[in-house]
Amino acid sequence: MPALLAAGILACTLDHGALAQAAPSGPPPAAAAAVPGIPYVTTFAVDGGDADVEKIASETSSLKSLEKEVPPGPPGLVGRGKADIERIAAALTATGRYAALVEVTIAGVSVASESAADAAQRARRPAQVVVRVHPGPVFTLGNVRIQSLDAGSSQVASIDPAKVGLVPGQPAPSSVVFAAESRIVDKLRNEGYPFAAVKGRDVVADHSRNQLDVTIRVEAGVRAPFGDVTVTGTREVDPKVVLGRVPFKPGDRYSPKKVAELRDEVNKLDVFGSIRIREATAPDAYGRVPITIEVEEKKFRYVGASALYDSIDGASLGAYWGHRNLFGGAEKLRIDAGVSRLISNSPQDYEYSLKAHFEKPGVWTGFDDLLVDVEALRERPDAYDRDGIRAAAAIRRRLTSELSIQGGVEAEGSTIRDTFGEKDFLLVGLPVSATFDNTDSKLDPSRGVRATLSAAPYYNFQGESKSLNIFKGQVSSYLSFDEAHRFILAGKIGFGSMVGPKTLADVPANRRFFAGGGGSIRGFAYQSASPFCTPINPRPKRALACKDDTPIGGRSLIETSLEARVKITDTIGIVPFVDAGAAFDKSIPDFKEDIRVGAGIGLRYYTAIGPIRADIATPVMGRSKNDPRVAFYISIGQAF
Repeated sequence: MPALLAAGILACTLDHGALAQAAPSGPPPAAAAAVPGIPYVTTFAVDGGDADVEKIASETSSLKSLEKEVPPGPPGLVGRGKADIERIAAALTATGRYAALVEVTIAGVSVASESAADAAQRARRPAQVVVRVHPGPVFTLGNVRIQSLDAGSSQVASIDPAKVGLVPGQPAPSSVVFAAESRIVDKLRNEGYPFAAVKGRDVVADHSRNQLDVTIRVEAGVRAPFGDVTVTGTREVDPKVVLGRVPFKPGDRYSPKKVAELRDEVNKLDVFGSIRIREATAPDAYGRVPITIEVEEKKFRYVGASALYDSIDGASLGAYWGHRNLFGGAEKLRIDAGVSRLISNSPQDYEYSLKAHFEKPGVWTGFDDLLVDVEALRERPDAYDRDGIRAAAAIRRRLTSELSIQGGVEAEGSTIRDTFGEKDFLLVGLPVSATFDNTDSKLDPSRGVRATLSAAPYYNFQGESKSLNIFKGQVSSYLSFDEAHRFILAGKIGFGSMVGPKTLADVPANRRFFAGGGGSIRGFAYQSASPFCTPINPRPKRALACKDDTPIGGRSLIETSLEARVKITDTIGIVPFVDAGAAFDKSIPDFKEDIRVGAGIGLRYYTAIGPIRADIATPVMGRSKNDPRVAFYISIGQAF
């Protein structure tokens, strides 16, 4: 086949969507009433009976897809047949069958014949339309060459065709050629050539060898560093805030990864509904690549509500109001109010919370954010009663796109009543933390790792034990087994320890470690996978009633989870899971104590905002009389 014809076939692959539009469509009802239509039935005949080829032909055929839309007359039916010849041939070319032949007949007469319309008119109704496909062999790659158009440059010539997917002897569908061109350009751009482009290709299908010879002409252009960055489209947001998130400086080596990182950083400001990063198509007067950030601001004010239910803890309701650009510098303010433990508990055990969160980006450098939190709470879990307030301020610094650190000051005042009696606590601490996250999604990750480590030394101004030091960490990992992310293995391990207090009674109950429940070990009652109190007589004055099944918390914690996330359809998935762990009385986990294990299966409904989760779980090991046989959990987002 000459080069021109082979290139034309490849072009058909690209343009078959346009051919689909050119295919005659069924007439409107009025026209159908005025002109007798020609009903027909389409059948496919494939040499060798190749089922895959027949499927391609059937799914590509406009004759088949429009079979119920009767053409108004013989020319319409003939036109559909002629269009199908090009459509199906182009689809087979995309699979590497460059010698494929397609023939369409109506009542035994080829649509290429001048008498095809007469045959369609005379044919018995419904007319018999046959699509015959001679697929021919699957061509393999023959001679492959990547040609440089840059005078005196060896950058393109050094590219190994096999490294970009062009391996002689391998099948040669057109998609392989196009994918190789994309990889060539990506490779050059990653090496600092922002203007690299494929300028053309020569493709020759040699029928004597059943091979495709390919020459790709590439122009690397000049190696250019980043230039100046400008911002357009802002109205109420200060452009300086956007420029502060740029992860490179003029003169730094060009990198597509840095461009993608820039988009992510601007998106984190959460004030723009549309973000477009435009790179100049030619170097500026200094030989650099100017970058323009085009944005459209979103609505700054928002309100919302949430609901959560599980069969053990009951229902929770919440409402929030927020502002994304409070003072013009992308400052965020969000106020949350909530009530929980509804339905499953009496009103005196309902819990209430009121929280405010403020965030100001770029307080020092563009990657230093100020975080302020204030909250008032009323907690009534089985282990304790607590009324308290808390305030915290911290600076979060982004070190890389995946790693950040945070440090600040925190104060908390609480009145807590538990099995040890009623005590007042006033804690002041200096918590620090580090977070690593290279996952591909916040709500539904399919690959990557998340890790958080924190250390929080506190001084207790009210209490016998003044020092309280809390250490916590959690690592979760996600592994996808296919490109469509339909099979994902997810695992998590969390740990905690506190040192300083001599006894558990010196630790505020809300700071102790508890395990069990929907966000911990599913299948167990809330906080039940924890040390329990032993009844003491007489009890401390004003203490909660101490029962054998009342959890009191611990000074260390271990939690693990393993999930297999399997998508059945694009919107429905199932998730078998196993959770294990416990809280322990000592500062270091004592594995001689009972480890609780829960297992179950979940249903996921995937939406644009994230998956809706419904889990059912049961205790497998370590069940107590306070734990149910079966527990249900419903929420938005994955378990971890």
